[in-house]
Amino acid sequence: MKGLLIKDFFCLKKQLINYGFIIVGVIVISVMFVLSYNFGNIHAGFTEMIDSGESTETGITMFAVNALLLFMLIPIACTGDITNLFVDDENASFYKVASALPVSISRRVACRFIAGYLFIAIGMAVDLIMSILLSSLTSIVSLGKFCGVIITFASIMMMYISLFILLVYILGKGKTTYANVIPLLVGIVVYVCPNYSRLRAFLMDSDDNALMEVYHRTTEFMFHRSYILLIAAMIISGGAYFMAVRIAERKRGVA
Repeated sequence: MKGLLIKDFFCLKKQLINYGFIIVGVIVISVMFVLSYNFGNIHAGFTEMIDSGESTETGITMFAVNALLLFMLIPIACTGDITNLFVDDENASFYKVASALPVSISRRVACRFIAGYLFIAIGMAVDLIMSILLSSLTSIVSLGKFCGVIITFASIMMMYISLFILLVYILGKGKTTYANVIPLLVGIVVYVCPNYSRLRAFLMDSDDNALMEVYHRTTEFMFHRSYILLIAAMIISGGAYFMAVRIAERKRGVA
């Protein structure tokens, strides 16, 4: 099983190299943004906008919070691309070799999930380092709220990867594109449904307050109720794993 995990990370070697450059870039840009927001050109520009009445202090703060949330999202969002785990195995016909290994199907499937979750854990570690760094430089978002955001994004990616892996087993070889898109569509539907009336009011009546209400509900959820998503992610991941094992057992040689 350890060997399979090492093999999976070799499949992700290209992503890990690119990921390293992305991490360095995001950390540098986020720190530069916070410093400029506090003392530099961004601070001067926002101060001028407030003095001239073009914007309010609340609007400026909201913009800064959104920027920080975007910086936090990038390291974890990049961990969602594990397509090569399956594409490389297909190209190398590893499925023929896998059935001969002294490793059960349940463990081979578990390796897929563990590899994806370890990739997410790397993103969480990067985000935690960024959170400690950024929270020490600004009071816009506290460390506690940053941690809530990390749990939210990690839970979403955990659900996405679990559904992606399950769909790969359901749809079969050569269908990784569909397996990537379907969880995204499901996520959009799940998010839009409880906010449908407010989003419709914004689109039909140009009600800015409706969109702001959706925004505030979303950020408050991330800051204070991220544990709900974590529980949902654990349930969905467990269910996806057991379903994937059953499908792999029926389709001999696909794991």
